[in-house]
Order: sequence, then C-alpha cells, then structure tokens
Amino acid sequence: MLKRPKPEKRFYRELIRKRGFISFELIAGESDVWISVPQREVKDLESLKKTLTDYLISLRAQILSYGEKHPEFLKSLEPVVVDILAPAIVKEMAIASETVGVGPMAGVAGAVNKFIGEKLKDFGFSQFIIENGGDVFVSSSEPMTSALIVGNPKLDGKIGIEIPPGEWGLCSSSSRIGHSLSFGRTQIATVLAKNPIVSDCLATLLGNSRTEDQFVERCRSIPDIEGAIGLINGKFVLSGQLKLVKLS
Repeated sequence: MLKRPKPEKRFYRELIRKRGFISFELIAGESDVWISVPQREVKDLESLKKTLTDYLISLRAQILSYGEKHPEFLKSLEPVVVDILAPAIVKEMAIASETVGVGPMAGVAGAVNKFIGEKLKDFGFSQFIIENGGDVFVSSSEPMTSALIVGNPKLDGKIGIEIPPGEWGLCSSSSRIGHSLSFGRTQIATVLAKNPIVSDCLATLLGNSRTEDQFVERCRSIPDIEGAIGLINGKFVLSGQLKLVKLS
C-alpha cells in the first residue's frame, strides 16, 4: 500500500500574511495552494473553499489529460507546440515557455496561480495572495514585502523584495531548495513579473545558470519583467528594477 508523503512544512506562508485577510489551503493531489483574501469580502468560506478546490482539480485534470495524449508536454525541457483545441491553461503554459525557452511544465505552478487568481476576480475579490510551492501571485492595492529565502539561516528573513501595487508574479527556483529540476549553480533565483507563468518559467531558466554573467544575460533576453535576484556561486546578482528592503 502506497503511503502519502509527509506534508512539507511551508513556513514561508507565515512571511506573506496581510492584516485584515483570511487564509486557507486547497489540496488536490500534489498541489497544495495557499490563498489569502480580504476577510470582509468572504461571504461563505466553506463554499468558497469547495468551489476553488473543484476548480483546482479541474485545472490539474486538464493538464494531465492533455499530457496523456501529448507526453512531450509533460516531459520536454524545451518549448512545445500545442494544438488549437488544447485547454486554455495548457495554451498559456506553452506561450510562456516559448517566450522564455524552457519546457511548459516549468510554468505549471505559476499557471495554476494565474487561473485561480482570475477565478477569484470573477467572484468579486478586489485583492488576493496565492502561494503554490513557493511561487506567489499577488493582487494588491498597496505595496507588499516578501521575505527572500535562500536556504542560508544567516540570510533568510533578513532581506525582502518590495512588490509594487497591482498584479505580480513572484516566483523562485533553486538548485538546492525544493523539488524543481535544476542543472545550474544558482542557490536561488527569484523573478518579479506581471505574468506569473513567465515569472515561473524564467525562474527555472535562471536557476539553471552557471555563472553570474549568464544569469544577467538571460534576464535581459526576456521582455516585460520587473527584475530578478539570484544567489549564484556565493554572490548575489541583481537585474532590473527590483527594490530590496532590509527586514527586522
């Protein structure tokens, strides 16, 4: 009999809480999505959780079902072409991965976040925070700060990234932290972009960087990102317009 893996303690969720918001989790298969929305806008929490869980299950089913018929979509480390009848989430993953130059599954967490965020907006929520495997999609009327986690106790929680008002994807990839496939020497790569799927894909690409110069060149090759930060070969590399803040 197969045993479920021991749940991972997602300590970083404590670092992105916002006053006046209520938080809850959606769990479906390997997906564990944390959502935070303004408490005053929640009319029926249990109904909302059920509706969103059903939607998460549907999104996963769409991706896996397409992957069963087109195995390259799930396995390729390079962009793939999808057919015109592919589900919307599959198409958006393919477009973002083509933009960045990675396989479409590199953007799966960002894609799930984006589609759940769109559903929350359909339900009338004015703001939200969605976290999925360390990748965040935020819609906020004011700036927010997310702590930077690099896997070093001397640095973790000491530096933050300011997220401007609006909708933003803040995604990370690492050769040492988490379950992402990585071929690089980048201890952590974090990307801020309007499109959370592009942010997720680019974080994967940057996480595969082997030198500081390669990290910067890859950042500059992708349009429409706010910026990125990486810890590679023991050195921090900063690209774009990221605003860093010191955390107490």
